[in-house]
Amino acid sequence: MKLYLRPILYTATFLLSAACENEIPYNPGQGQPVLVLNALLETGEHSTNYVFLHQSNGIDIGKVDDDATLRLYINDVLAETPKELEKEETIPYNPQDWPNRDGYEEYLPYIGFKKFRISTPLNPGDHIRLEATAGNGTMHAVAETYAPSAPEAFRADTSTVRLEDYREPYRRYLIHVSDHPNERNYYRLDICNDFLVRYHYYLHKTDENGNELKDEEGHYIHIRKDSLARQDYISEIINREDMILTGGHVSHSQKEEDNAMFPRIENKYNIFSDAYFPNASTTLKVYTSCYNDFTAKAPTFSTYVCDLETYCTQTIRIRLHALTEDTYRYLQALNCLEDDDYDNALMEPVSLPCNVQGGIGFVSVSTPYEISLTLPERWCKRE
Repeated sequence: MKLYLRPILYTATFLLSAACENEIPYNPGQGQPVLVLNALLETGEHSTNYVFLHQSNGIDIGKVDDDATLRLYINDVLAETPKELEKEETIPYNPQDWPNRDGYEEYLPYIGFKKFRISTPLNPGDHIRLEATAGNGTMHAVAETYAPSAPEAFRADTSTVRLEDYREPYRRYLIHVSDHPNERNYYRLDICNDFLVRYHYYLHKTDENGNELKDEEGHYIHIRKDSLARQDYISEIINREDMILTGGHVSHSQKEEDNAMFPRIENKYNIFSDAYFPNASTTLKVYTSCYNDFTAKAPTFSTYVCDLETYCTQTIRIRLHALTEDTYRYLQALNCLEDDDYDNALMEPVSLPCNVQGGIGFVSVSTPYEISLTLPERWCKRE
């Protein structure tokens, strides 16, 4: 998911000057290369987890040595030696970003970081340790964390409403959450919209020798086929009316949110703790787009596709993640650094948490609980 790449790269690009224990250090006089290790992992058999490895000299981010390795330990037992992804998998080709394929091919050798895929499933309660080496063993970075217990089961009620400042209708969610008793808990909410697109396309009917067949009037005979493709979106959540997600700074319109006299840091990662409802329950109120104007991407095959016969099935996945306290602090820092209202000259400096020994970076594991809602198949537009 896109959420996970951008935060981890902040660790590599924001080398902050206010250093203290368990925060990312910065010493411009050091100049000694160190590894930058980042991963935001999830538990679950079907979770796809990646680890990113950079190299830094304290000022700039450089290319990681080709001999860099990564090892995963679970509960102090070597579980996997993840393999590095090929460059094409690290940054897949996207025609919108690279109109010229030759330019993309020329760029691939200059990718400086390494991306590793973890295939071993992680489970709640696991103690996780990642060890990275490079420079013929001269650089060694270790990060340790644990996977928190799953959140309590929750339920969600949905309805379609109209919001001030928005012309199109939005989907409202009332999410009823219960807290784990007698402990401090931290959470993150995300909502994904997955579309299964069904294309109808037509092939020429052929005989056993591959010759295209025609009917009695000389027209080619076609066979209709189906093709399926997926498009996934992490929805932008509007949380301005929720007391917990806004930290008590509730607003009811974009005009109220853009108040220059009283700026506030937006909770774009939708993190919260149980401080407002310890040992109790609460209801979060948020909104997302309905995606009524969803447009399917053009199919990758060149065979004729009927414009009027493209359909999609929308599945809404509402996920509540249990976080460690360090992960909560890390996402809190990112909320500040990415907010347009944050001014490091006027506001308190932000330091990113660091749990990497012998290097810099941040590694965490969250445990999600998910409920899903699948809507009936409908016709959709196509690029």
